Amino acid sequence: MRVVYYSHPAFFEPALCLVRELSRTCEVHLLLEISPTAWRTAAFDVGERRLPPGILPADEILRDAFPSGVRDYWRSAASFHLVAHSSVRSLHPSSWRISRQALRFAVDIGADVLHIDDVDVSPRLALALPAFRRVPIVLAVHDPEPHSGERNWRKRLARRLAYPRAAKFVLYNAAFQAAFAARYRIAPSAIEVTRLGVYDVFAQWPSDTAAQPRTVLFFGRLSPYKGLDVFYDAARLVAERVAGVTFVVAGRPVEGYTPPSPPALPRGGALQLIDRYLSNSDAAALFRSASVVVCPYRDATQSGVVLSAFAFVVPVIASAVGGLPEYVIPERTGLLVPPGDVPALAAAVERIIRDPAFAMQLSRNIAGAASHEFHWRHTAEALLRTYGRVARQDRATSRGA
Repeated sequence: MRVVYYSHPAFFEPALCLVRELSRTCEVHLLLEISPTAWRTAAFDVGERRLPPGILPADEILRDAFPSGVRDYWRSAASFHLVAHSSVRSLHPSSWRISRQALRFAVDIGADVLHIDDVDVSPRLALALPAFRRVPIVLAVHDPEPHSGERNWRKRLARRLAYPRAAKFVLYNAAFQAAFAARYRIAPSAIEVTRLGVYDVFAQWPSDTAAQPRTVLFFGRLSPYKGLDVFYDAARLVAERVAGVTFVVAGRPVEGYTPPSPPALPRGGALQLIDRYLSNSDAAALFRSASVVVCPYRDATQSGVVLSAFAFVVPVIASAVGGLPEYVIPERTGLLVPPGDVPALAAAVERIIRDPAFAMQLSRNIAGAASHEFHWRHTAEALLRTYGRVARQDRATSRGA
């Protein structure tokens, strides 16, 4: 089986983890779309570089930006290339031309399947898909329903162009399967549901930071759906009852969102706001120092923040919305609370920071889950089954034609 895996910097961690696991049993060629605005996105911690447009060997461009342990992930692939775009605007004639080059790459390499890691991030590849028939497409959809406050016409356009070309879809939680199938009129048999694994590549960044007692972390881009106001209200309640708690909010606001002002906390409580892009080393240090990571989201699919926390065996408190209950397992990998329930969130935080033995047991459970139900081999096995069905169907159709 020969697979071309097309992804984006926003999904850099899961793409590397999954490509490494897939490469154990099939030939994988990784393509990473790079635009002028893609630098320093999520774990793609690379300062802006001027690249000629086109398909470029990635290792020689990126090797000085990542630890050798991270490079080992992409070195497991048969090849790794950047799909470099020169225009900031995604709807530009050059976007179609370079996307056509990426699709020709899949044809020339003899791919059995083209795996596209979402089209919501950028419609660039979707622009060239309507006329592409040479390789069957498996389309992973990370957010079957776009987050509140983050819907836009680019995502709608990309889906309208790309979805009719997909032979199969992959979702990473079961909660949205029925609604997704109904909304886009997709047969349930065309949808594969599996779970993502722990973002273990994130732990490759070294840090001397040790866990700090009573440190509560809210991490990731700041957006209306994230429930930062709920976090702040819960922080006040916790600080009133427990002395010396440190709350850390780390992440940049998305465009158009003005976060609420951080509150003053009583009894020696502290609230640290880091509203900038964080290097991978800085982010790893924050996770390593946290007693608990809190995700009080109003809506959610699954969460890279949860799977990043698990890479550092840090328990998570999350809202019981969307696909989060499929990852945050109550009393095992963390705690769930009703969305918007400030007293419940405060009580859950207080329970973990007051009971080190319970927190330690959660961390041991997370380590066990990373080796079992949240191991990437399960995701890879599900995808390989899907790839096989798609490739066989494509061969049968070609013979019939």
